[in-house]
Amino acid sequence: MCIAVPMRVLEVRSDSDVVVTRPGRTEIANASFADEMPAVGDLVLVFRGTILRTVSQDEALKIESALCCVEEAMRTDEAESADAAFADIIENTGKLPPHLQKLVGQKTM
Repeated sequence: MCIAVPMRVLEVRSDSDVVVTRPGRTEIANASFADEMPAVGDLVLVFRGTILRTVSQDEALKIESALCCVEEAMRTDEAESADAAFADIIENTGKLPPHLQKLVGQKTM
């Protein structure tokens, strides 16, 4: 499974190298693929040393909650914590996100 994780920007070193951190981990990530260069203090989504995009505090918290749930699911059978971590998905079952809703009925290829 491939998972991008939220990290906070500590330092911008060059046009592409950014120092990012999360609890227990600090690394240099490449910002070349990001839509815009992140600033110190921004939250970014990082996958294998590459910054994908900037995320809001709310989105970062949702991702962290889901990651904690996955970790807990690997250790236990408790369904209640999974329901709590994925509440936003459970509450919106059957609804496409807005950016996908506008594609319904359109030929995409």
